[in-house]
Amino acid sequence: MRTLFLTLITCLFVLPAEAKYSGGTGEPNDPYQIATAADLIAVGEDPKDYDKHFILTADIDLDPNLPGRKVFDKAVIAPDTDPNDTYHGTPFAGVFNGNGHTISHLTIAGGGYLGLFGRLEGQVKNLGLADVNITGSGSHIAGLVGRNRGTVTQCYSTGALSGGLFVGGLVGSISSNRGSIIASYSSGSVSGKDFVGGLVGYIYYYGTVTQSYSIGAVSGDHSVGGLVGDGYPARVTHCVWDTQTSGSSGSAGGVGLTTAEMMNPYMLGLNGFANDPNWVLDGGRDYPRLAWQGTAGQVIPESNIDWLVGGGTQEDPYRIDTAEQLVLLHKASILWDKHLVLGADIDLDPNLPGGRVFGQSVFLTFTGVFDGNGHVISHLMIKGGSYLGLFGWLESRAEVKDLGVADVNITGSGSHVGGLVGYNYGSIANSYSRGSVSGKGDGVGGLVGYNDATMTHCHSTGTVTGKDYVGGLVGWSYGDVSQSYSTGAVSGDSYVGGLVGLNGYTRAYHGYISNCYSTGMVIGTDWDVGGLVGRNGDIMGWGIVTHCFWDIQTSGQTWSDGGTGKTTAEMQTASTFLNAGWDFVDETSNGTEDIWWILEGKDYPRLWWEAAPQ
Repeated sequence: MRTLFLTLITCLFVLPAEAKYSGGTGEPNDPYQIATAADLIAVGEDPKDYDKHFILTADIDLDPNLPGRKVFDKAVIAPDTDPNDTYHGTPFAGVFNGNGHTISHLTIAGGGYLGLFGRLEGQVKNLGLADVNITGSGSHIAGLVGRNRGTVTQCYSTGALSGGLFVGGLVGSISSNRGSIIASYSSGSVSGKDFVGGLVGYIYYYGTVTQSYSIGAVSGDHSVGGLVGDGYPARVTHCVWDTQTSGSSGSAGGVGLTTAEMMNPYMLGLNGFANDPNWVLDGGRDYPRLAWQGTAGQVIPESNIDWLVGGGTQEDPYRIDTAEQLVLLHKASILWDKHLVLGADIDLDPNLPGGRVFGQSVFLTFTGVFDGNGHVISHLMIKGGSYLGLFGWLESRAEVKDLGVADVNITGSGSHVGGLVGYNYGSIANSYSRGSVSGKGDGVGGLVGYNDATMTHCHSTGTVTGKDYVGGLVGWSYGDVSQSYSTGAVSGDSYVGGLVGLNGYTRAYHGYISNCYSTGMVIGTDWDVGGLVGRNGDIMGWGIVTHCFWDIQTSGQTWSDGGTGKTTAEMQTASTFLNAGWDFVDETSNGTEDIWWILEGKDYPRLWWEAAPQ
């Protein structure tokens, strides 16, 4: 009897716990199994499990007309519990493996942070969302994740979405805490007010999107993009969107392709989709599909670069001889890290055969070396959002040199707009721009919108119009600007300068302007308007301006936050600059580089590589 009693007691302590969901323990090697709509809804109702592992074991239909389903008023998992649209809740920090299954007919009508997940800090992979119907009155609205601070891999979403701010087909916004999207797509229609994208509404600095695409119709009021509404284009690599089905020719990331090009293995290969077993393509009949979907198709082959002479290396750069080659490069992001050289002047006039008005920069994100070889690209016309110029964003290892862009006509509805470069984090030398540059946001410059690196031996002669941080050469600079000048008229509201609008300061680096001048008319409607620099420094500290001048007569400005004002006669006199240590041709006391020359009494100083004015 004693033995029987002890056996019964032991059994009481080892009886299995009641099974949760459809099985599993939530551990990595034994994830919770989600097989029904009830299981999925139960996950969302238990935040204590948001750090656990889950796996779908069947397709799930959330059609609100089916028994036990509903129209959700919040995200299914990790919802926002604050009605004021500021996230208060528990983010999902676990792993959700769709296991190649689909959740269909998710229907939500609510405020903000809407999607299957309101906020993600973990992982979601191998999951399809079909025919979502999500309407939000707030921000961070998407099919899969409202705000992503985790990783989304090999997922897709279809259906229709609408919201206020940060609205995307797959993800509403990617946070600066290194959130990412990898090998995923969206085909749903997306509408909103601001920051609206076919795949992602907004990407913060450390967020990334890789080898993904979108094809759905996109509409909104401001910062609208076929793939990405707004954010940092350098964080988007090897991604594409359909310019025809989306109705959008621009995006803050990715490459715009026609519908036929989106189904063309060669064009997809030019954008990083080649030799990846995660993607299959039924060429000419369908868009790329994830391999786990089981659709017809093959792995996309590598594209042969037979339309450019050269090998793309420093020793053997790809040579660009025609406008057709340059336009194709615009659609070939795998070449944006190569060494390129111009072999001839190129005319991009949209009225010429094959010409076009670009919806974004020709090279949206460039990490290679572009050698203009003394040639000129003319009649570049862009009508887009932010990060506009021949180059939208130059990364830290990028170089642009010996290049002119003439008769540019660039109009941006956003920030970081320049005749040559929207945002410079690389190196620019011996280059110039002529034409018209305008933007409605911050950081608009004749040559560069925003400079965070080095510019030397450059000039701009076009008209520049913007809102704040507007300059004849650079709108906003935290970098080094030297041996350069601008002569174009500049107008804006605040922080407006003939050369630089704002010369900023960081803890690591002073904005530094040396041996530069400006002569153009400067007009500002508010504060910090200067002949050379509108504002020298910010709340962090002062920038440095040394040995610089501006023309007080032609600029209409007797004040500048840096530099020395001179009359036109003085600005056309060599001694003005020689006394400040400028290195001129045929003199050696200031150096032997022979950087400047002048037709004294007739013209301002010119750079050594410039021809005499006609």
